[in-house]
Amino acid sequence: MTREDKYTRDVKGYEGLYKVNALGEVFSVKRNKMLSETVDKHGYVKYCLTKDGTHRQVKAHRIVAEAFIPNPQNKREVNHIDGDKSNNAVWNLEWTTTSENARHSVRVGLRTQCKSVRIVETGEVFPSLGECARAIGGDVGNISRCLNTDKSDTHKGFHFERVV
Repeated sequence: MTREDKYTRDVKGYEGLYKVNALGEVFSVKRNKMLSETVDKHGYVKYCLTKDGTHRQVKAHRIVAEAFIPNPQNKREVNHIDGDKSNNAVWNLEWTTTSENARHSVRVGLRTQCKSVRIVETGEVFPSLGECARAIGGDVGNISRCLNTDKSDTHKGFHFERVV
């Protein structure tokens, strides 16, 4: 058995160029060698893939999920079941929605329960950023920016604060 024999699936979008195994290791067919991985600032393993002269950083967990895990409900995110971002084995990954992924991260202790948000000017409290954004016709990202940066930042004319 050659080294390449254990790489059982093509990388989606890079068929014939790269292969991935069930552990999340990526192999270059052209160079006949394993790729070196990097880890981004959030702890995710990434590989630099090249096609037609264009380089792209792709997260290992997404490569594995696209190659091995059926996604009949077209869920957009890939979750690490054990919470370990470096464990990209196929049996540790699952397709999830954004909300399923967020609830899982709270359950395994990767983050704390989402806190409520208060509009300073009105005193109105919302259980989530999404509900606050819908109520004011605003944007979740802009409200989050106001909460996480200088307290003088506003969105839709409002200041926001977290409620513990």
